[in-house]
Amino acid sequence: MLSLKKANIDEFTEIYNNYMLKQFPQSELKSFNDFLLLLSDKTKSYELYLAYNEGINTGYILFYKGENFIWVDYIAVLPEFYSHGFGRKLIEALCNTFKNIKGIYFEVEKPDEKDINTLRRIKFYTSNGARKIDCEYLYPNREGILPMDLFYLSVTDEASSKEEIFNDIKEVFKNLHNTNPYAQKALALIH
Repeated sequence: MLSLKKANIDEFTEIYNNYMLKQFPQSELKSFNDFLLLLSDKTKSYELYLAYNEGINTGYILFYKGENFIWVDYIAVLPEFYSHGFGRKLIEALCNTFKNIKGIYFEVEKPDEKDINTLRRIKFYTSNGARKIDCEYLYPNREGILPMDLFYLSVTDEASSKEEIFNDIKEVFKNLHNTNPYAQKALALIH
């Protein structure tokens, strides 16, 4: 069974330098300093957890924790553990660790027939029970605004209303994307 352990800044530095820079497109990756600010500000509820299988680190997840939800900012299995079911186990461990929340949000690239990985990621989230939220979602990055899809995985039987979902989005933009110069413009366009 996969277990999650909250990580420290030194562990984040190792994950960032050895994995994140290779696993995520530059257009979706925050700067190292932005990560440090988020992780060190205890009022932001931004955390890094490492996933362990029999004492071996197999992946990581960075997320913002709201009162009733988790907003996954980055989630990945380490390359040497690809295609062994650790992604599914990572999501299961997240749900088991945070049983008291309503659900988990995932920002996902739009499907692109020319990029098979976008289709694989969507299939991964839907096969793990996440559903696409019916809204025009925009992700503020360092270069501007990137259209993405927003997926939601219910952890409890209590579903979130459209109003609650939009309030969660506003909270995330206030706390997670607040240093991004494009955040307010993106938020104003989300509907």
